[in-house]
Amino acid sequence: MDDARFQEAKQAYDAGDYRTSAKSFLAAAVGGAEGNGAAYHMAGNSLMRLRRYSDAVTVYRHALRDEVYDRHGSVRANLAAAYSSLGDYADAVKEYGASLEEPDNTTPHKAMQGMASALVEMGRYEDAAASYRQAALDAGNPDPGKALNSLGLCFMALQRPEDAIESYKAALGFDTYAGKGRALANLGIAFSSLGSHEEALKAFEKATQLHGHTLSPQAIEAFNQSRDATIPKHETVEGWSTGEMPPVLPDSSGEPAGWDTGELSALGGSSTEFELDVSKAPAVDSSGVEFGDEEAVSSFFTMTDEQMREIDKESRRAARDARREGSNPWIAVGIAVLFIVVVVGGLAALYTMGFGYPTQSMTVEGMLDARAEGAEVDDYWVATVAPDDVEKEMSKLPPAKQYEIKTVQRGRGQSVVTAAVTPEDGSPLILEITLGREGVGWKVTGIEIVFNDRSGGV
Repeated sequence: MDDARFQEAKQAYDAGDYRTSAKSFLAAAVGGAEGNGAAYHMAGNSLMRLRRYSDAVTVYRHALRDEVYDRHGSVRANLAAAYSSLGDYADAVKEYGASLEEPDNTTPHKAMQGMASALVEMGRYEDAAASYRQAALDAGNPDPGKALNSLGLCFMALQRPEDAIESYKAALGFDTYAGKGRALANLGIAFSSLGSHEEALKAFEKATQLHGHTLSPQAIEAFNQSRDATIPKHETVEGWSTGEMPPVLPDSSGEPAGWDTGELSALGGSSTEFELDVSKAPAVDSSGVEFGDEEAVSSFFTMTDEQMREIDKESRRAARDARREGSNPWIAVGIAVLFIVVVVGGLAALYTMGFGYPTQSMTVEGMLDARAEGAEVDDYWVATVAPDDVEKEMSKLPPAKQYEIKTVQRGRGQSVVTAAVTPEDGSPLILEITLGREGVGWKVTGIEIVFNDRSGGV
């Protein structure tokens, strides 16, 4: 092995120039396999960073041919990860198992968790549960909570929610576990599936309020079920339903203006996310903003303080003109107050219906453009997602040659954007990109590849 070239390659790798480091590490490997294991190992790592997984597989296998190289356990684990990235889960499981048998493997919990993940993709949940359990029990695992949370997911897939609850509770018992919000949301789903709705609501409330976790669509559905199950039943007495508010300010039809009594209920007045049905509310003409018009909505949400002061000035000027003309000034004041109420009400309605700035489409388009250009994408993700998790999620997505936003499913606290993506290499993909609220705008929380196109085709 050419030591000088190896050191040059290592400097490029440390600087994040993985294309240069891959070429230099391969150039450092001279004279056959023996003695070149380290160079091939690091070349494989560089290729993984470049998401050239097939090339990484080839190079890692060259590293394994160096019989004197003393890090075969790490090489095999990385080889398994490359197979998983290619969707070759059977070979991934095989290589993770071989990695565990290597005497130089100093982090067996990583191989166990990687193997479990591949087994889940294969639908082998019992085997995956056994591997996650071993990873959690490994004395060298600095974060057993992560394995225990995944173990709970396996139990849920096996229709064993009682065991899942115990796993989630065990994960929450580790102070080092950073995913407590995720584990609490999963705990809420498990409780809800057993009919323990009050316990489920407590878990969801802690997940969102204490840990700022954004509930997944499955968690939101479970939350809504538990919330509805705990709402007291109304008793009818002489035609009235106890606990209801009598109609106020009816419209010409005799019905309350846009309200459905008993429809709005929250968890103890908290900010825990749930779906609010505003489909029956009348459209409010707030300064010409129409629902569904993203450009107008963006302008509405970005109204400056100066613009709001101008609105106030116009209201005051109208009141003064009314006084000069001898009309009742309170009428003008009432009009001004009504105008402000309409503006604020329109803003609240838009927020509830899932509009914001930046919009869901703007965030997804910005992330895809940045990914195609090789730029950082962290700014397009919610702050609660760790950089390592962002990198893991983005690894699912190859650089796009072109893309198209197919659908936008808006929600009060969570939205889903479906995008058709044509990679630079490979077949077109359909992505489901989940977004959560951050301020009044939207940031990405997760990416899933949809193998069965539910959006109508690319």
